[in-house]
Amino acid sequence: MATLKHRDKTYTVEPGTTLERALRELGIIPETVLPVRDGKIIPLSHRIEEGEEIELVDVISGG
Repeated sequence: MATLKHRDKTYTVEPGTTLERALRELGIIPETVLPVRDGKIIPLSHRIEEGEEIELVDVISGG
């Protein structure tokens, strides 16, 4: 299993799927978050690996 952390929630997801698909299945709109692993942004096309931990940082805009 792999872990996605968003705000105060932790989600367990199956490895092998793309990050974009996992987010959509969880009801998270991919364009609203930045996936970060080890301090670096990773693409939505990334295939989730066993044991991976990914933090989802909210995209904030305004003026």
